[in-house]
Amino acid sequence: MLSGTTQVGQGTSGGSGVIGPDGLDHRQRATQVTVADLYERGYRQYGSRTAVRDGDTAITYRELGERVHRIVGGITGLGVRRGDRGVLLLGNCPEFFEIEHALFLGGFVRTALSIRLHLREVVHILTDCAAAVVFAAPEWAERLAGVRDQLPALRHVVTVDGGPGDTTLDRLREAAPAPYTRPLPHEPAAILYTSGTTGMPKGATLSHANWAAMVRNELLELPPARDDDLVLHVAPLSHLSGYVAPSYFVRGATHLTCPKFDATETLELVERHGVTILPMVPTMLNLLVLAAERRTGDYGSLHTVVYAGSPIAPDRLARARQVFGDVFIQFYGLSELPIPIACLSRQDHSFDPASGIPARLASAGRISPFVEVKLVDDAGAEVPHGEVGEITVRGDQTMMGYWHLPEATADMVDAEGWASTGDLGRFDEDGYLYIVDRKKDMVVTGGFNVYPTEIENVVSTLPAVSEVAVIGVPDPVWGEALKAVVVVRDGYSLTPEEVVTVCSAHLASYKKPRSVEFVTELPKTGSGKIMRRQLRDRYWTAGDRKVGG
Repeated sequence: MLSGTTQVGQGTSGGSGVIGPDGLDHRQRATQVTVADLYERGYRQYGSRTAVRDGDTAITYRELGERVHRIVGGITGLGVRRGDRGVLLLGNCPEFFEIEHALFLGGFVRTALSIRLHLREVVHILTDCAAAVVFAAPEWAERLAGVRDQLPALRHVVTVDGGPGDTTLDRLREAAPAPYTRPLPHEPAAILYTSGTTGMPKGATLSHANWAAMVRNELLELPPARDDDLVLHVAPLSHLSGYVAPSYFVRGATHLTCPKFDATETLELVERHGVTILPMVPTMLNLLVLAAERRTGDYGSLHTVVYAGSPIAPDRLARARQVFGDVFIQFYGLSELPIPIACLSRQDHSFDPASGIPARLASAGRISPFVEVKLVDDAGAEVPHGEVGEITVRGDQTMMGYWHLPEATADMVDAEGWASTGDLGRFDEDGYLYIVDRKKDMVVTGGFNVYPTEIENVVSTLPAVSEVAVIGVPDPVWGEALKAVVVVRDGYSLTPEEVVTVCSAHLASYKKPRSVEFVTELPKTGSGKIMRRQLRDRYWTAGDRKVGG
């Protein structure tokens, strides 16, 4: 019911006997390529090309394929089976690609987590997906060693570059190569964890066909491949860069990783290595432009900067274009509905400065060819063209569902496959989609999705807090910044520092409020529900958009 894979599964053979034991029409399945198929093809087609640079070391596509097959053999040797969940707790590093490819090719389920998460959040996710194996950076191997008794399903911690664990990645690389057994399109390939409205992360589960559809849709929107393409990954491989990288592995590009984003260092890497492609979240792009305006440099090798996660204000986008030229592409998508639902192309970003900044730069672009979008009102009826409605999406990239949450899945995706995004948008006369507000209370800060309830639950543990509401307010760097609005109990005192400190102790750093305001009361509905939107609206009085940019 949820994706194109299920539609394939419902195909009929007309009596020809091509329906397999798994219920799939094998004529259709044969044409439904998985990302594992694409990677295998890449190892063969681009065998002598450099796939990954690591300092002075260059790993070819052929060598990458050999490593991946050995790692699959090593993982299988640990007793991890097809369909078991493998979690990457790594920053940006070359090893990320080897492990991720192995998880896809071995039929395991790939889950990548931000290394900025709090230990409590990681334990919850590992428990929720019953992770069988974790690939951990040294600092995370240390942390997991102290909570193994809380993770009964976790059978192995594989360390990368040190730390306590059950085995190492180097040992897995020494295993005998595992023969390639093709994952089936309808099988789970990845779980993408997204913040939940109740404070608990939910796992958006994507099939192999969903992931391949994401790659196909990206390839339709990205510029043609070049033999010298070099992708610099400074955006997290656990998030944006990890969703863009597969399309460039399919094209035979070279990949270079940077463990931590620094604007000046990124500019230096672009110059030094002749980087051609740069995936970025808008916060990074804002900082990169500021650094480039203070620095003399040659960034002419760049031909594509892909950004996604939240919109960028048109004036700042115009400044970015002055520095780097017509190199920008914007993707719009969600974990449940991977990029690109819509795309603002390089041509869309181009304009004559003498004519002013075009309105389309405030849009998410036009809808991608293999995606359907309609805007609906609260009753689910499609709104007239030009009016604002909730953005609903249908396509074969739509997630299979939330991991072990059928009711939450049904709330988001209806029986006809239309998924509710929670974003409110409108179309202009040229077909550009503008995101003007959010129906949900989600805040997008620095490219990360955060739900206020999660932070409010933590702040409420302070004895001095009577009530609290967390909202997103405009911020020139982060797009939106988190603000905690707090009512203090009579007879108690509280400082902003105490509010931030308790959040830092329990949540990822990007979830802590950047400002705290104390008030005597919070606005409420007649039923007593806090009206976050009323609190929020006073900060978004300018313009027709109520989301960060």
